[in-house]
Amino acid sequence: MSSAIPPTQVPQTGEAIDAKTRQLPTFSVGVCAAEAMEDPVGFIQSLLLESAHSQGVMRELVVVASGVQEPTLSELWLARNLDVRVNILIEAVRRGKAEAINRILTSVSADYIVFVNADAIPEPGAISSLLETVSSNPTVGAVSALPIVEAPGGAASLLTKFMWTAHNECSIVLNHQGTANHSSDELVVFRASATTPLPVGLVNDGAYMAGVAKRRGYTVKVCQSARVRIRTPSRLVEVILQRRRILFGHAQVWRKVGVPPKTIESMLFLSPIAGVRLTVRSLSKDPKFLLVFPLAVVGEILAAALSIIDTLDATTAHEVWRRFT
Repeated sequence: MSSAIPPTQVPQTGEAIDAKTRQLPTFSVGVCAAEAMEDPVGFIQSLLLESAHSQGVMRELVVVASGVQEPTLSELWLARNLDVRVNILIEAVRRGKAEAINRILTSVSADYIVFVNADAIPEPGAISSLLETVSSNPTVGAVSALPIVEAPGGAASLLTKFMWTAHNECSIVLNHQGTANHSSDELVVFRASATTPLPVGLVNDGAYMAGVAKRRGYTVKVCQSARVRIRTPSRLVEVILQRRRILFGHAQVWRKVGVPPKTIESMLFLSPIAGVRLTVRSLSKDPKFLLVFPLAVVGEILAAALSIIDTLDATTAHEVWRRFT
């Protein structure tokens, strides 16, 4: 059981203070959790161990638990005993991820802030690679990891793998060009001076914060050596609904920041030639992607149409989004 993991594996406060005297960069970790978590103690333990191996000093690990019920809630309180720097903030009712992130921003004080989704699993060394990338260059404001999707089988699984492959290919190309203005929020680190409170009702936190950082003159990067495994919808209808929310969120960011987030879908509309090249490049990664490509096109058109309706209605329905199973 996860509760049997000994907290002594994690560096204690005295070691952290000693590290501070060596003037290492400081960072905080923020986690947004909603409704349920798989193995909360093991998850937080893994973040503590990852942070211990990074080239920096972790000041705090803040978990905002929104609408979390038993037994997850009890396990979170147990996880708090792993390290004095773990702080659990409880929201009885989900108020949206933007609200949770704002609570994290007001609860931390460090040079950098690492955000990780509660249903994402950073691979070993990912957090360390992100911190090294952002701290080695004062012009970098945000660095995100590459989301990795495994396709156990089925059309929805293969479709999401293709879509994330295209997303990552776009991120890598824009990274090399130095023109990226979008970050994946599954695992990302921000320079504290590049962060800003999120507007009420915001949907796509990573896209907004990266867009603001870019507008302030920082560069936005992706670190190919940092990888994070993520969960994806298992049904086609869930894929479309998720894309509807994301596209609605991108439209939000466009209005609030002034420029659209640069992603594969926006590239297809704003830079068609570059977008087509990225699509072909993504399809070449796996011959099976050709099987779901027509489905991806139809699904994206449907999701875009629904998101436009949402935008015209100025709805706040996506502020607290429906979680897929």
